[in-house]
Amino acid sequence: MNTYLRILKLLPPYKGPAFLAFICMVGFALSNGAMAYLIGPVMKFLFSNEADASIKLIPFNLYTIPKEKMLVAIPMAIIVVAVVKGLSSYGQSYFMGYVGQGVVRDIRKRLYDHILSLPVKYFTTNPTGVLISRLTNDVNLLQSTTSDAIATILKQSLTIIVLAAVVISLDWKLALAASVALPLSAYPMRRLGLRMKKISTQGQVSIGTMTSLLHEAIAGIRIVKAFCMEGYESARFQKENEYYTRNQLKTIKVRSISSPLMETFGAVGFAVTIWYAAYRISHGTLKPETFISFFASVIMFYQPIKSLNGVNLNIQQGLAAAVRIFDVMDETAEAEKAGGAALNGVNESVELRGVSFRYGGEWVLKDIDLKVKRGEILAIVGSSGAGKTTFVNLIPRFYDVSEGAILIDGRDIREITLKSLRSQVSIVSQQVILFNDTVRRNIAYGGVEVGEDDIIRASKAANAHEFITRLPNGYDTIIGEGGVRLSGGERQRLSIARAILKNAPILILDEATSALDTESEHEVQKAIANLMEGRTTFVIAHRLSTVRNADRIIVLANGNIQEMGRHEELLNLRGEYSRLYTMQFHG
Repeated sequence: MNTYLRILKLLPPYKGPAFLAFICMVGFALSNGAMAYLIGPVMKFLFSNEADASIKLIPFNLYTIPKEKMLVAIPMAIIVVAVVKGLSSYGQSYFMGYVGQGVVRDIRKRLYDHILSLPVKYFTTNPTGVLISRLTNDVNLLQSTTSDAIATILKQSLTIIVLAAVVISLDWKLALAASVALPLSAYPMRRLGLRMKKISTQGQVSIGTMTSLLHEAIAGIRIVKAFCMEGYESARFQKENEYYTRNQLKTIKVRSISSPLMETFGAVGFAVTIWYAAYRISHGTLKPETFISFFASVIMFYQPIKSLNGVNLNIQQGLAAAVRIFDVMDETAEAEKAGGAALNGVNESVELRGVSFRYGGEWVLKDIDLKVKRGEILAIVGSSGAGKTTFVNLIPRFYDVSEGAILIDGRDIREITLKSLRSQVSIVSQQVILFNDTVRRNIAYGGVEVGEDDIIRASKAANAHEFITRLPNGYDTIIGEGGVRLSGGERQRLSIARAILKNAPILILDEATSALDTESEHEVQKAIANLMEGRTTFVIAHRLSTVRNADRIIVLANGNIQEMGRHEELLNLRGEYSRLYTMQFHG
C-alpha cells in the first residue's frame, strides 16, 4: 500500500490531464452501457409486428418512443453512442498517456539526480549495470503502472459500474444470478497477482545482472580479447540469459493460465444466467427483448472484469519495479548540514585532527594528526593497502571520517557545503576519467563560463596544446569513450589541463604518472610541476623518485603515520621509507 501511495503522490502535477482523462472514462463507460442497452430495443424494433407498439429507449421508463419514429431514432442513437464512445476512448488514452509519460519522466529524472547525490561508498557495493537497469528497465516497467494500468482500472471499473446499473435496472434477479461466479474469481486473481510480482522481481534482478555483465565485458574488451576470454564471458552472459528466459516463461505461464481461468468463471456465470432466464421466460415473467439487452450487458460486463485481471498482473510487475526504484531513492544522500558555510579558498592550512576511518568493520586509518600549511607539498607513501587513497578521499568528503575531524582554516569540513568544498579541490588520478565529447568540453568540464583563451592557456600549461592542435579537428575533436582515441600520456595531460583550468587551491595527485612510459611521464611531470605551483598538494606515489622534492613525506603503515620528514631525513632513519626506497632502486 505504501508503494501505491508513493506512486499516486507523483500525479498531482498532472491533475488537469488526469481529470480530463477521468471525464473521458466516464463518457466511455456511459456510452458502453448505452450500447448494451440499445440491443434489446433494436431486436424488438426489427422483429416486432405490432404497428402501434412503442419501445422504451431509456431505462427506468424515462422516455418512450412510438415505433413509427424508431426507424430514425434507433440508428441515430447508435451513431451518437458510437461517436461518444470513440472520442471518449481516444481522449482517455491520450490524456492518461500524457500523464504516464510525464510521471515516468519525472521519476527517471529524480532517480538519476538521487543516484548522483549518493555517497561514493554506495557505488563501491552496487554494480554500474544494476543501477543502469534500475534507471531504464525498471522505470519502463513502472510506466505500465502509472499510465496503462491506472487508466485500465478506472475505465474498466467505471464500465463495470455502468453495466451493473444497466443489468440491475433490467432485472435485478437475473443480475444476482449472473454475479454468482464473481466471488469465486477473487482468490485466483489475488494469488496470480502475487505470483507475478515475485516472478517479476526475480526477472528485474536478472536484467540488472545481465546489464552489469555487458557493461563489464564492453568496458574491459581489451583484457577480454588479450586473455582470449570471449568464450568465458559469453558463457557467463548465457547463464544469466537462460535464467532470465526461464523467468519470462514463468511469466507467460501465469498470464496464460489467467485468461482461461477467468473465462471458465465467466462461463459458470453465463450458464447460471441462461438457465434462470429460460425458466423465467417459460413462465412469462421475463420479456425476450429484456433478456437480449441483459445478455448483451452481461457479455460486456465480463470483458472489463477479464481486463482487470490482466491489468492486475501488469500492476504487480510495475509494483515490483517501483519497489526497486524506491529502494534506491530511499538510500541516504551525502550528508549536507543545513545552513553550512561556503568555503572560499585556503588561507592557512588543512588539518587532520585525531582522524580515524573504519570501512566494513576494519580500521583503515587510526588517530591521524597532521597539519599541512597553505602551499605545502605533502607526499604520502606506503605499501599497498596502507590507506593512502583513503587518506586523500577524506579531504573532499568522498567518505566521512569515523572519528576526529578534518579542518580547513580551523573550520570542520562537515560544517562546509559540499559544493563549495569540492570546488576548492582538484584531483588528478592514475585512472583518468574523460567523456565521449570534444577535447574542449573535457578540459572545460564543470566550467560555467570558460573562454577559449583560458582553455588554451590551461592546455599549454599542461603541455597538451601541441598534440591537441595535431588532432583532426583540434579542440573540437571527439576523443571517444574514456578518451580511447588518445594515448595514456595525452589523456593524463588533458586531465591535468582540466585541473589547471579549475584553479582549485587544494590539489590531490593519486598515482598520476605510475601508468606512463618514461617519455610520457617526463611530459606529464612538467605539467604537474606547473599545476602544483602555489597549491596545497597531496601527492600519492609508488615511484619514490617523484616525491623527492616534496616539502614533507609521511609514511603510512597499519593505518598510522609511522614516519614523517623530508626525503634525506627519512633515508637516514633507515626505517620503512628507507626499506621501500631500497626495494625500488636496489632490488
